[in-house]
Amino acid sequence: NTCAVLETGTSNLTEVKPGNYKMTSFCVEPSSFTVKEEDEFIATKLVTRLTYTLADISGDVKISDGGKINFQEQDGIDFAPVTVQLPGGERVAFLFTLKQLDAKGTLDSFQGTFNVPSYRGSSFLDPKGR
Repeated sequence: NTCAVLETGTSNLTEVKPGNYKMTSFCVEPSSFTVKEEDEFIATKLVTRLTYTLADISGDVKISDGGKINFQEQDGIDFAPVTVQLPGGERVAFLFTLKQLDAKGTLDSFQGTFNVPSYRGSSFLDPKGR
């Protein structure tokens, strides 16, 4: 599964007028994954097949007059099990998620907290065999 690429529109969020919005059917597809090892981030090779995208995400967006933004994720395919491999061959499994994301900040940069659900299933490649 891959996300659609928008060919038109703007990436300049400051052009969005203040107000309350409902974001629907958006998709998140990372172009790379890094793993933090001690004090540095290490580039990895994706082991998981094309099932790492988050799709049909919806939520409320509030943009204030001062350029502040608040996004609260409400629904969608908001988590996916992912396994990556470090250059030495070690595999790292994790859950890529936006579940219950509550992000705040400015239109230039916002971040937030989210819930990482407990998840183990047949599609979750656990290199330790658990």
